[in-house]
Amino acid sequence: MPHFAIASLVRIALRFLLGAPRTGQGRVRLIGAVLGVTLSMIPLVVVQQVADGMIMGIVNRFIETGTYHIRARSRNTPPPEELESIISTLSAIPGVTTVIPERQGFGLVYSDTGRSGVTLRALPQVFWDNDPAVRDLHEVVAGAFDIEQDSAIVLGVEIARRLAVEPGDAVRVLTVRPVGEGRMLPRVSRFTVTGVVSTGYRDLDRLWSYIPRARGMRVIPDESARELIGIKVQHPYQLDNPLIRRFSGDRAAMNDAYRQISESLGSEWIVQDWYHAERGRYISFLTSRNLLAFVMTLIVAVAALNISSALVLLSVEKQDEIAVLRSLGASRHQIAGIFVIAGSIVGTLGAVTGALIGVFLSVNINPVLRTIEVLVNLVSRGGVDFFDVEFYLAEIPVILAVQPVLGAVASAILFATLAALIPARRASSVLPERVLRNR
Repeated sequence: MPHFAIASLVRIALRFLLGAPRTGQGRVRLIGAVLGVTLSMIPLVVVQQVADGMIMGIVNRFIETGTYHIRARSRNTPPPEELESIISTLSAIPGVTTVIPERQGFGLVYSDTGRSGVTLRALPQVFWDNDPAVRDLHEVVAGAFDIEQDSAIVLGVEIARRLAVEPGDAVRVLTVRPVGEGRMLPRVSRFTVTGVVSTGYRDLDRLWSYIPRARGMRVIPDESARELIGIKVQHPYQLDNPLIRRFSGDRAAMNDAYRQISESLGSEWIVQDWYHAERGRYISFLTSRNLLAFVMTLIVAVAALNISSALVLLSVEKQDEIAVLRSLGASRHQIAGIFVIAGSIVGTLGAVTGALIGVFLSVNINPVLRTIEVLVNLVSRGGVDFFDVEFYLAEIPVILAVQPVLGAVASAILFATLAALIPARRASSVLPERVLRNR
């Protein structure tokens, strides 16, 4: 650029934006363009952060209480001695923190007042005693999580409510063993309720019941049982997955631990990390999150179009200045560059302001929603509850992810820059001799 350097073009663009226009319309249009980008950025950032937080909260509860970080499922029920040897080998792998054997099966739990189909989870007591994450994500509603005794059973809160039982009450568990030719051999086992717990998910609280592993080996038939080994590692989100990315932790070390686990177990075990164990569920989460972000991004793109109309009006009001610049030697490309830079400045101002407000609302999303909930209930006198357990989470986890915010800001600036191309072309077509002749 022989006559005007980039810095000069930026200064001219700022002067055009900040200088008082001949009429008030240009200033109003520019302010409206900034506000449009700002207001469109706020929901985009909030949706990104809240969706990530909710997904993180749901995933964390599932992998800590149910599917584990890595789950190995046996094709055949291994002998106890072999299972102990496997657990010892897996526990020695670097990065592995917990190894729990589990036997799962289906049964019917019933009392004198009700009955409920359940998933029986036969576990050792160390599942509760040695894992703080399990204790943090289970609320003991009554009694204690105690499955030390052979006759003990811990029920989900919804099951206990359906059966109308509490700690100390007796329940019976019906399981069936297939004996061929479509015949079933029923077995009824008597248990005593020692505790009632809640995972925070109603669907799980009406499904899971916990019994001692030794009793489960006898009660749950081999033909219908799932023999699992639940494994937890130091950094579960560094295992290969497209859903959650975290910068903390050593991804190579976690993937190496996964490889060693698979090699140690061999072909008799099916090994899956937490993502692939519930892949269908998590793909639906990922699709919903991406779709929401796409829709919100389209709103930002539409808002950026306001910049185009504002700059068109600005180019009309600044025709005299454009004509003088052309007379001083500015090329058509340089004039166009001034308006492209002006559009980028407007887009940047709106994007950064909207992102900051969006981040503030995201970090305080729980008190914000509770305030809205109170106001709505005061006005409508209804029973609106944003944090009902039917929606999975009693509170939205606040996890600020910087990368999506930066991506949203960059997208808004790109849209603003593209929107400025039309007024830039119009401004570059101004003929200085015609403008100066008509003054």
